[in-house]
Amino acid sequence: MKNAVVKIGDRGVVCATEEETFFQPAFVVEAIDTVAAGDAFNGGLAAALDTGLSLKDAIKWGAAAGALCVTKSGAQPAMTDRKTFDNFLLKRQ
Repeated sequence: MKNAVVKIGDRGVVCATEEETFFQPAFVVEAIDTVAAGDAFNGGLAAALDTGLSLKDAIKWGAAAGALCVTKSGAQPAMTDRKTFDNFLLKRQ
């Protein structure tokens, strides 16, 4: 299966698969530092896929992880913990 994932910063993510193309809007947050947003997105995406979530849900996880990351300064210190991540997604369902 061939997929393309295009991150477009604070606008969101576009994903194209052989079956569909979809858009995941960015979560609205107050950005402080965007240095590791892409890394956080990739980690969220990979974690979601590893747990067996669909690609669409995994893209949402990636977007959430990236959004949370930009609310803090630095790279590694800005990565979130699972409890904060789950609460963030729960409030935005």
